[in-house]
Amino acid sequence: MIYVETRAYLLGTLLSWIMVFAIFFSIYHDRKKLNFKTITATVVLLIADAIVDSLADDWSFLLFVVGIYLIFEHHVKPNYFLLDAALISSITIYLVDIVMSAIVMLFVQTQDTQGWNFTLISSAIEWALALGVIFLYRKYDLVGFLKRTAKTSVVTLLLTYFFVVLSIFMNFINHFQAYRKLIIGILLFIVIQIIVLLLIFLLETKHQKSLYQQQLSEEQFKNLKMYTDQLERDQLSVRKFKHDYENLLLSLRTVADSASDNALIESLNKFESYSDDYFNNASMKLYKDLNNVQNPYLKSLFISKLNQINHSHIDCHFECRNVINDISINIFDLVRLLGIAIDNAIEATKKQAKGKIQLAIISEDDQITFVIDNTVITPEKVASLSQTGYSTKKNHSGLGLSNVQDIKKKYPNLLVQYSEDADWFHLQLVLI
Repeated sequence: MIYVETRAYLLGTLLSWIMVFAIFFSIYHDRKKLNFKTITATVVLLIADAIVDSLADDWSFLLFVVGIYLIFEHHVKPNYFLLDAALISSITIYLVDIVMSAIVMLFVQTQDTQGWNFTLISSAIEWALALGVIFLYRKYDLVGFLKRTAKTSVVTLLLTYFFVVLSIFMNFINHFQAYRKLIIGILLFIVIQIIVLLLIFLLETKHQKSLYQQQLSEEQFKNLKMYTDQLERDQLSVRKFKHDYENLLLSLRTVADSASDNALIESLNKFESYSDDYFNNASMKLYKDLNNVQNPYLKSLFISKLNQINHSHIDCHFECRNVINDISINIFDLVRLLGIAIDNAIEATKKQAKGKIQLAIISEDDQITFVIDNTVITPEKVASLSQTGYSTKKNHSGLGLSNVQDIKKKYPNLLVQYSEDADWFHLQLVLI
């Protein structure tokens, strides 16, 4: 057990809590929820945590997790991503503190009371370790993982288990003042716990991916059936039209034989109107070029979205002149990317009286470009659209296009380009 002079200990405690909040905000950086009220509440919580830590260490992290959740979440539905960020921040500072203690114990005598130099050196080591951990979190896309698993409480429960067990273990060690003697056992315990958690995380990720693939397959089957049913209805319509078309031609011949020009013109007008009604059939225009989309997952996605656009009564043009089959990135990530982009276009044009969407797949050499354009009423700032928490919908805590940016980080051969003008918002996903 290392004894530290009171004022130096209080400074070290405050610096440690500043580090906890720094780690938290490196994971949970929702700019939309950062305002004067939440920032003030966060500073008050930081000071309260430091005071409680110095008086009753066992309760300080519980206060942190509960306080963070109350500051940044006001909905009844649980926000697992926020809870995960708070728990990981707490666990990280525990682990950093343990490693720091293991290092300083090699050079410090426990019989001596330590002062300011010890606090500054130990805090510097803690901060260096914490910055290294933050770097690893970003390198391995911890935020993306937490967002993908935030639909269920599995990861939150695992992190809660790890934190509770770690807290009990450390309090047990501190109570019996056996920290130096059991430091190797502590580190071994942590390593084992981390390995177990990683294995469970990997299994959960695999399970989530399997569920996602199953949902996509079911959606694909449903969409392809809808596409087939639509083609069957159109085929039946073609046969009926052929019968009516022959009768109309016979009627026109009869009228022409009577040499009545006015009647002929009237009949021709009726025939033209009838033909226009048929050839303007939405499904004939809507599903044009889909035969060139040979990847079943992509085809299923576009069938679903085109059908959704049609039901929303939005004017849409779809084009794919070349055969599209091989995709150079994970097809499920691409489906997710396109789904987000097209959903955003649909939401934007629903509000417009004459909204339009243009979708295109362009294949040139070894490059495939997906174009998603939609009309806009008021141009949105492109930089804002890619921020987490940004949404054009009132009272909606959406993700804008931030998820697109998260997926993009995984693929160096994927380019995401935004542009806008007075009437249109343009998005291009380019696979090189």
